Amino acid sequence: MLMSFCRYFFHYIFHSKTRQRLLLLAMIGLFISSFALLVLQSTMGGLQNKLILRSKAVLGDARIELTGEEQNEDRALALWQKVTTLGIKAYPEYQIELLARQGRYLAPVIIHTLSAAPSASRPEFLQGHIFEDVLLTSDLAVKLNVVTGEKINLISPSHVDPFMGDIPRSVSATVSGPITTDVPEVDLYHAWARTELIQNLIRQKKLNRLVLYGNVDTSVLKQELLEWGSFGKLITWEEENNTLVWALRLEQMVMLFLFAAMTLLVSLCITSGLMIFLDKVKEDMASFWVLGASEKRLEKTSLIFVNLITLITVSLGLGAAIIFLQLLDYSTFEIMPDVFVDRKIPVLITSKGVMISFFIPYAIAMLFSWPSLRRMRKETSYLEQVRAH
Repeated sequence: MLMSFCRYFFHYIFHSKTRQRLLLLAMIGLFISSFALLVLQSTMGGLQNKLILRSKAVLGDARIELTGEEQNEDRALALWQKVTTLGIKAYPEYQIELLARQGRYLAPVIIHTLSAAPSASRPEFLQGHIFEDVLLTSDLAVKLNVVTGEKINLISPSHVDPFMGDIPRSVSATVSGPITTDVPEVDLYHAWARTELIQNLIRQKKLNRLVLYGNVDTSVLKQELLEWGSFGKLITWEEENNTLVWALRLEQMVMLFLFAAMTLLVSLCITSGLMIFLDKVKEDMASFWVLGASEKRLEKTSLIFVNLITLITVSLGLGAAIIFLQLLDYSTFEIMPDVFVDRKIPVLITSKGVMISFFIPYAIAMLFSWPSLRRMRKETSYLEQVRAH
């Protein structure tokens, strides 16, 4: 009975001379809704994911801030060795905000220290870069109007000498590079200098942080830090950039809301189309009733049919979206302008995105289908239909 009923409905919708174009439009709208939702989430998610991965590759997935009284170099290196035994890529450094001056050009700079030895362990984005004193980013080099091999002065306003008044300490450094990280906020203000150079500037052998790269198990690391007392504080990239993370989530929620609203408009077509469709097939449903189908069976079968046609339409939309995204991912077309780091639109298909793209159109469609089915159950009398004919 169920298969016969569904075959009849499908034939009536697609092949009948009086087929319901409004219902067909509603199905097309559901198809587009699921398709657009998945494409939107996958492309936006890809762009956001690439942005986050580039930033983490430079600034680290997390860092351990060392307390003021525990910034001794030997103790910091001991913690570094302990962290590396946990399978975490960690690099000790001293970060300080300085002023870089070359002639009449002056710019703020955030210095990260590391060993200048070629054999020293470094983050991946710095591997292969050889420098003498300081390695500048390309944007910072342009701001200072310097090229490789020239000298700049690094000035620390927070460290002064009492000789002839409080004069900020400075040190001369040879410029190497430039390097490009593809992270704008890093390229504008950050640089990497030889550890001994900065320690000579501050006149202390200190390291004030460990930068961690890769997937960091924060629960295990926090438990390990408890054994070291108040020696270090763990800060993840998400905690440090919580405003950016919140803004990216808000952007995605707004777009989902807009596309959900589009699905609501499609659902108005579903309601109208179903009302007209069910009104057209009253006589045929009365025939099924005469042949032995109970009213409850017909109501249940109608509900199953609406569920089935919604499920098929939404699934086809998801299938078409996945095929489209795969083609977009593997194509070699550079769509974005030159000013963007990602010339191709990156694609990130997630199970969460697929589930959202399925359930939002499906749930809204079923919600708007219910009034039509309820109206049919209340107003349809199969006995009266038989008597009238």
